[in-house]
Amino acid sequence: MADFRLQGFCQSQFTKIAAEKAKVAAEEYFKLGNIDRAIQQGFAALDLNPELRIVQKYVAAYLIHKFGSMLKLCKEMNMDDTKVLYSILFIEDCSSVDAATIKKHYKEVVLLVHPDKNDSVAAEGAFKIVHQTWEILLSDHNKRRRKA
Repeated sequence: MADFRLQGFCQSQFTKIAAEKAKVAAEEYFKLGNIDRAIQQGFAALDLNPELRIVQKYVAAYLIHKFGSMLKLCKEMNMDDTKVLYSILFIEDCSSVDAATIKKHYKEVVLLVHPDKNDSVAAEGAFKIVHQTWEILLSDHNKRRRKA
């Protein structure tokens, strides 16, 4: 019976070590410019150790960078970028969004990626992307409100 408990303890320790390594790998992939792989490794770290809460903030920053690159692509191709802008603030239903909803999501996301609260290498850039998105969405919302 003691062997079983020891084996379970070792398995738990190995899982935590693997999660930490996946977290480090995610950061390295981001530094190399491979955002997709960074996201994948971040989610792998969370799957291995859901208690590693900081990784949720890392993944949020990586996703914001991914959406930011999609936003640039939309602008280059003169496509509607509204859904991407809302995705940056993690707003799923953009059909009836008001200023209060935009502000609420902005505050939540900005806390996730603020460089003082998130030590990921992606945090500062994600913070800037979120702030720019906030300004664009608020400006667009105010323009629509004035027209109505």
